Amino acid sequence: MLTIEDLRENNLILLEMISGSRAYGLATETSDIDIKDVFYLPQADFYGLERIHQISNETNDIVYYELGRFVELLLESNPNVMELLFPPSDCIRIYHPLITQFKPEWFVSKQCQQTFAGYSQIS
Repeated sequence: MLTIEDLRENNLILLEMISGSRAYGLATETSDIDIKDVFYLPQADFYGLERIHQISNETNDIVYYELGRFVELLLESNPNVMELLFPPSDCIRIYHPLITQFKPEWFVSKQCQQTFAGYSQIS
């Protein structure tokens, strides 16, 4: 099973950014630091029987999305990953050139209105 440390040691991270309240100037003294990442699987894991779609810490303050899962969630207009298309420059820790291939206009659609409205009702 891959760990966050494995992803770092093997340079598998394509995007890493600070997200949540700290990214948007809404943090308070008690706010935690949220980190979101996109990674790709090593070939053996990609073709293995047990694909890893997401890795997170115990509190879900740090969440890593596997590249394929990231695209699936983008296509569903999932608010948790849509923000990764618009990272504030001062919040970017790792930014692989491959990420520039994901154009926001491909994923921003009328469906976003529904998913974001639904997200705001449960948050």
